[in-house]
Amino acid sequence: MLSIDKDKKIKEKIQEITGIEHDFQKPNDDDFIKHFRLYTIKKILIISSSDDYKILEKNGQLNDLLREWCLVNLRDNPPLIMHYEKNIESFNINYDNFDIIIIFDTKLNPFINEFSENIKKFKQIPVILLASNINESSNVRENNYPHIDKVFYWNDDSRVIISIIKYFEDLKNIEKSNSKDFKKCILLIDSSIRYYSDHFLIINEEIYSYLKNIIDDELNFEQKILRIRRRPFLLHADDFNKGLNLFEKYKDDLVCVIIDKYLYGQDIKKPSGIEIAEKIIKYNPNLPILILSSDTLKNERIFNKNVKIFSKNSDSKIKFDNFIKDSLGFTEFILKDEKTEKIFKIKNIGNLENAIDSLDNKVIFKNAKQNIFSTWLKNIGEIEFSNKFLSVENSENDEENLKKQLKNLIEEYHYSLKLESISKFSRKSEDLIIKISRIGDGALGGKARGLAFIGNLISKYKIDEMFPDLKVNLPRSIILSTDIFDMFIKQNNLNVLDFNNLSDERIAAIFMEKSLPAIVLGDLRSFIKNTRKPIIVRSSGLLEDSLMHPFAGIYESVLFPNESWEDNTRFQEICNSIKYVFASTFFEKARTYIKNTSKKVGDEKMAIIIQEVVGERHDEYFYPSISGVAKSYNYYPSGPCKPEEGIVYLAVGLGKSIVDGGSSFAFCPEKPAAPLFGTPLEYMKYAQTKFYALNLKSIYKFSNFNEEISLEKLSIDITKKYGILDKIVSTYIPQDEKLYPGLSEDGYVIVDFAPILNLNSIPLVKTINLLLKISEIALDCPVEIEFALNLPKEKSKPAELYILQIRNMIAQDKKIEINIEQIPKDMTIFYSENSLGNRIIEDIKDIIYVDQDVFDLSNSNQVVNQIKNFNNKLMDEKKPYILVGPGRWGSTDPWLGIPVIWSDIAGAKVIVETPYKERHIDPSQGSHFFHDMIASQVVYLIIKKENDIDWSWIKKQKILERTEFIKHIKTINPLKTIVDGLIGKGIIVEQDSKI
Repeated sequence: MLSIDKDKKIKEKIQEITGIEHDFQKPNDDDFIKHFRLYTIKKILIISSSDDYKILEKNGQLNDLLREWCLVNLRDNPPLIMHYEKNIESFNINYDNFDIIIIFDTKLNPFINEFSENIKKFKQIPVILLASNINESSNVRENNYPHIDKVFYWNDDSRVIISIIKYFEDLKNIEKSNSKDFKKCILLIDSSIRYYSDHFLIINEEIYSYLKNIIDDELNFEQKILRIRRRPFLLHADDFNKGLNLFEKYKDDLVCVIIDKYLYGQDIKKPSGIEIAEKIIKYNPNLPILILSSDTLKNERIFNKNVKIFSKNSDSKIKFDNFIKDSLGFTEFILKDEKTEKIFKIKNIGNLENAIDSLDNKVIFKNAKQNIFSTWLKNIGEIEFSNKFLSVENSENDEENLKKQLKNLIEEYHYSLKLESISKFSRKSEDLIIKISRIGDGALGGKARGLAFIGNLISKYKIDEMFPDLKVNLPRSIILSTDIFDMFIKQNNLNVLDFNNLSDERIAAIFMEKSLPAIVLGDLRSFIKNTRKPIIVRSSGLLEDSLMHPFAGIYESVLFPNESWEDNTRFQEICNSIKYVFASTFFEKARTYIKNTSKKVGDEKMAIIIQEVVGERHDEYFYPSISGVAKSYNYYPSGPCKPEEGIVYLAVGLGKSIVDGGSSFAFCPEKPAAPLFGTPLEYMKYAQTKFYALNLKSIYKFSNFNEEISLEKLSIDITKKYGILDKIVSTYIPQDEKLYPGLSEDGYVIVDFAPILNLNSIPLVKTINLLLKISEIALDCPVEIEFALNLPKEKSKPAELYILQIRNMIAQDKKIEINIEQIPKDMTIFYSENSLGNRIIEDIKDIIYVDQDVFDLSNSNQVVNQIKNFNNKLMDEKKPYILVGPGRWGSTDPWLGIPVIWSDIAGAKVIVETPYKERHIDPSQGSHFFHDMIASQVVYLIIKKENDIDWSWIKKQKILERTEFIKHIKTINPLKTIVDGLIGKGIIVEQDSKI
């Protein structure tokens, strides 16, 4: 569901990484194809003399016209045309092979009647007469050719063949369309073969131009197909009764009607076309009508402003063109900023987004209230999107809120171009195995949208079929959309409560007392009845992991064993889990985070993902063999690895140790064998020795109801019993000072996943690298993927890779004009050769730093609350600050650094990681902490040497407040922080420094 250019790049990347060239289908969704214009003409038989066919073909011009027409209509191949001489052999043709037959005859003769009758006896196939003698062709009715379906006039223009193809395709497809389907129809009522043939050419040319205007490169393939599908149908009637019948049948789908004054089927001397026009005006006075006449038509009738009158005999092609163009609606428009006089030309959604971002609220409001945006969207075929815009245009009366809502709709639209369709949850047994389904009609939220997106990539490009030793899949997931959250809040009157002064425990208790909406209970019972796997209930907020301002780890998740034999007990567990996640929207952590953005707590709408946990049962524990987090951009490159080559973190068991910044193994997916940790002896200090598993016997206490309640930390050694350990470790032999992949009785066991990474026992590296690269192409930005892997117990079976989540990393692409490397070090207060971010931050005067003269890592937990208090105070005062301290910020291991969570330090704009007593602690990108830091555009400086910090300058600054381990200082001059992401260096200097 991507643009053709992206689709091509993805296919090239797949071939580059895997060497596999698949025959990918363009659209992945079979249901979508079924709803495309179902019938297409593929083979055409033309019966004519050789001389006539040469005239028709015009030295290849016909083929060129057909190819161009197919290009705009996104057809792979033009219809195949076969020619037969007009002779007795024509009667022996196998007509089964053809969709339509065209008799091109410049001299009407009895052959036509005999031949068409013979065809109809064999097969009911459309037979078209294309004739050039206007006097003879106008008398076709009188000559009684009952087996000719349509007569067209040859006016020496090969485009008439396209007119014939389109007419018969439209005829079949409109008959098969649902009465509720959106349709645009142009109704032409004209008895003159010569005139209606010319009108077909003009109308189709305008439709052709219309299509070229509304299809642009920003659309994915299915969006382009959908707009083509919604192009106008051209309907034609050649007498009064047929015209009236077509109007009655499609009167609510018409965009305009073109009527000849005189029609067959009534007294030829009376203007029967006028009678139809009057009936149309009575039903819909706003419908554009064009009346054509070969004589002078006096304006004596009661026509309104929407009725135009043209003479057939005058040169009115330009007027005719303009009438059709106006009826189809404007496909581009102009917006003007009255203050700056800047002009915005809107031709596509990208133009509209840029204009809404840039223009004054009043300009947007004025155009919205005139329904300009929704009308334009409808004109270009974005019907569903238009209806959403129209709802906002008509209901929102606050200028700022209206603009915000329109921007949100555009963001939702952009993401929809990348989504896999998610089916409605069904209780039918055959539907219960569907990987992703939804309950509710609202939005899906960030995580769920990402899950649908990656699911689409996997299935569209057959990633799950590329590696025989590794199956790629998604865990079974049910999504409760945001309207369920809205119902829950409203029906329980929770929207009137003030949560600001309540503790998280009290908020959770209030939510637990309430009932979920009745419409979801039956579906939840059905789901829980049909699964006995452990369940994780996760948040999927609209703000969380959104395109414009993603953040993660702010809301709670609940992981529970789902072990009870009582269906009702497990049903209550899932209901309570959902309510707890709903409650976390209002917890202190979420409120604090949102306070530091432009959003309000009330802006958030919570969707829920109910997901089967990936893993296998090992006695009373449940866990996957390996969990991982992969990033397509590495902000901490080392050794031979480049930032754009990405980084992957692996850990045994559940992924908590990775996302919380604990022990894990890192490697570059482009160079998996290249060590990132120095010598084996150095790595041994940080290697994983314990892992997280779900205790299936755990019992919940709802006063402390979150994901960690059911988790337990186990020794890595336990995995040996289950055949996992030897597949993920190396053995360190001291005498050799080397690591050997696999498990050996001699030496020390180290988790480094060497059998997989170095020996390629399963193609994990290639698969993850492929998913990163194609996701990055599809989303136009760096991505982060969470996954879990089950290793097979038997060699003959494949491993199973499950993608749990994908989200955008924020691309920092602004060029820093200042050359950090040329700034003298004696001018810097902090100097870092390993920095994260890419920006300049000015006007900060507050520094919160850990006093390393008195601090010890044994005090890490005590320091957290002290930092949190300083953070809250400065945030209330709206003062950004620089945070300075030793070790790994955000680590859950207090011996590696200070274990803050993001909300504890959300007011910091610059974070500095200093060495601890000359001991360097390797940086770790804990998923939630670092993702939130990047999303908040906070820069992070890692300093490895004490002499890269000017402690003497720091100690001269005024101390505003201090605690046992923390000092808050105020600088005399504001500070400037410069981080150049291209070279990974950063400095902090006084702002008035001449640099």
